[in-house]
Amino acid sequence: MFIDGISVGIGVLFLSLLYLNPAYHKPSKLVAGVIVIMSWLVSGTLMLDQGGLFARLYIASIPVVFFLLLPMIYWYQQRLTAYGTQPQPEKRALHWIPVGLAGLLSLSIGLMPGEDFNNMFFNDPEQLSVWVGINSAGFAFLLVGWTILSVLYLGRIVINTRAYHQRLNTEFADHEGKRLDWLVGFTALLVVTWLYALIVLGASSATSMPFISETALSLMVLLLIWLFCLQTLNRRPAFSHIEPDPEPEPELGSEEGSEQKYANSSIDGERLKRIADKVERKVRGEKSYLDPDIDASTLASELGISGHYLSQVLSREMQTTFYSYINDARIEAAKEALKASEQTVLEVALSVGYNTRSSFYNAFKKRTGMTPSKYKASATSAEPFH
Repeated sequence: MFIDGISVGIGVLFLSLLYLNPAYHKPSKLVAGVIVIMSWLVSGTLMLDQGGLFARLYIASIPVVFFLLLPMIYWYQQRLTAYGTQPQPEKRALHWIPVGLAGLLSLSIGLMPGEDFNNMFFNDPEQLSVWVGINSAGFAFLLVGWTILSVLYLGRIVINTRAYHQRLNTEFADHEGKRLDWLVGFTALLVVTWLYALIVLGASSATSMPFISETALSLMVLLLIWLFCLQTLNRRPAFSHIEPDPEPEPELGSEEGSEQKYANSSIDGERLKRIADKVERKVRGEKSYLDPDIDASTLASELGISGHYLSQVLSREMQTTFYSYINDARIEAAKEALKASEQTVLEVALSVGYNTRSSFYNAFKKRTGMTPSKYKASATSAEPFH
């Protein structure tokens, strides 16, 4: 019960921080809903110990809250990965059908006569009433359905996350605070915790089994609540500043106008090469990569073309992505700075456009096969031989 109390306390604390946060936005409402549901589920020990109406209310709510949890996590992911400030409304009707069926079961449990309710959940009578039999069958049916839906939601979240990470490469030079690997891990752990809870429930009246205990289950739920709260408190949709590409009328005789006209169409080879040269001059010649906040939409706007157009130029003519292109330029500049200056690694990282030491280390090691410190040491030791 002590661990469950900590979990509820964490949920209440983060809900307070969430609503006091000036950056409160639409995904935050889904975050609040998930935290409330998980806190409610983990409060079961307290509610059951109270007995009476509290126990009935808690048990009757279980089907609905469980069937609401994964759709809300899925909708949260949709909000985080949507483009623009007004994302297209999601088609939620199919998601609500299982929730509605679970609601009917919850209502049936809540309206059961007291004796039938106690026989179903707390006693072990020799004969069961029709009402108990129907509700027990409903529980079994929804249990199978929830397990299937859990796998489907987890698979959908994994697929959407992979596609989202690919889109990050086309728009941002820094993925810090934007990747959603944690959400995949959280959803997988949630499903595992649910399955583990079933094992604990089934083994509660049987012979004790190693590694199967209510304490371990409480710790898993505590980890879930902490992970979700920690990751979602200040997270914003990555593409919220990017609206769909406009289709402006080009100015007659204007090169930019001509390029904008073809922003959403196939680009011929000559135009690809011309715009690639402009990108090279802007990024490497004018050193736009030094701007730590540079992104593809900003660069495209400065070049007078659409983001879609820039993406085509980078992928088809330059065989790269925005993420790789900017980081390659930054690492080349960093290599020169590490060889030629007495700056620290952090100072070099900040001077070439990185916001954090970790981002610089990861990008540098990925491209050179060694850490910046090791590269600096090897370059310094090799200088006398030149």
